[in-house]
Amino acid sequence: MKITLVSGHKSNWNAGASKVYLHLHHELQNLGCQAQLFNAEDYISTKLPSIVSVLIYAFAVEKRIFPVAKNADVVEVAGNIGWRLFQRLKKLGDDKRPLLAMRLHGLEFLDEQARITQEIAQHMKLPLKYKLATRHWINWQEFKTIELADVVICHSSRDADAIITAGLKPESQVKVYPLGIAPKYISSRSYKIQGHKLLWWGSWIERKGIHYLPHAFALAARENPNLTLTIGATKQPPEVILADFPAELHSRITVLPFVSQEEHQAILHSHDIFLFPSLSEGFGLALLEAMATGMPCITTLTGMYDWLEHGENAYIVPMNSSTLLAKAINKLSGDRKLREKLGTNAIATAKYLSWERFGQQTQSLYEQLLQKSPLRTQTDQQFLLGITR
Repeated sequence: MKITLVSGHKSNWNAGASKVYLHLHHELQNLGCQAQLFNAEDYISTKLPSIVSVLIYAFAVEKRIFPVAKNADVVEVAGNIGWRLFQRLKKLGDDKRPLLAMRLHGLEFLDEQARITQEIAQHMKLPLKYKLATRHWINWQEFKTIELADVVICHSSRDADAIITAGLKPESQVKVYPLGIAPKYISSRSYKIQGHKLLWWGSWIERKGIHYLPHAFALAARENPNLTLTIGATKQPPEVILADFPAELHSRITVLPFVSQEEHQAILHSHDIFLFPSLSEGFGLALLEAMATGMPCITTLTGMYDWLEHGENAYIVPMNSSTLLAKAINKLSGDRKLREKLGTNAIATAKYLSWERFGQQTQSLYEQLLQKSPLRTQTDQQFLLGITR
């Protein structure tokens, strides 16, 4: 099976959406597929201003990828960048084109809801150009790609439900497959009597809950003078992050803008409680990676929520609630048995969600769809004989 994969990001094993495609490409090749991966730097200049890139992404994808994609059995694109390519491939005719798949790393309009909520709460001010043009263009492209795709792959039922209930795609053409975890992350740990070291991980952006985390930490710190907070992989300098916190707490906060994979694993093992208070997530790999190390996690019900159970493998709090987040922090900090229970069950969840399974599910889906479809495939006879690998 020839598969063309198109990521919407630069190749980076430390970045969430990019990491998904790097793992998928690797797993599909291990399964015997002829998989070719195109990252953003393969079809568009990475030096362009972001606003320009947003406008021309789909056109750049069509121009660069079409000559390869027209000869593939399956073409899979990330998010909203594939509508132009899909339009052109469909012009070949159903008996001459590949299967068209779209993979969602999170619906843009759900992320937009989180941004608007934060603006209404006066936590931020959205740029006028975003309100007038950018958000409409991104949403239109995403909806158009969904419309043109033969199948849409989501990483959580949150996105799948939104697509189906909005009438963007029938249920039969929407699939939900969770992401995976590398075996190197999975490990056991011992649990201290008191858990004082908090960890927050990810880009410092509004949908990650950055506007209520500082107050939550301040409230928790009043009750627990030993609490510390590490904020990692922010892509922002320490002074920018610390400006959101009371000055008297700065000495208890460590900011790490850029972290390698090796450093990431060491940091996970050296902390006691993971904070993931997001307002919108496509899945949330950072949460799964923390769970794999046995770290008890406090999170909201977004992204990975198909796999979370409050009080069993995670501690779930409402969105936008600094008070309840602070209470959860102090509860877990002082309750070793609860931390151990959450951490032990979290490891069990992570063991099930492997990248190998993720690759197998994707390959199996494409095999099934190609067998049932009138679409032209390069390996059609092989599928009929059941010798695709």
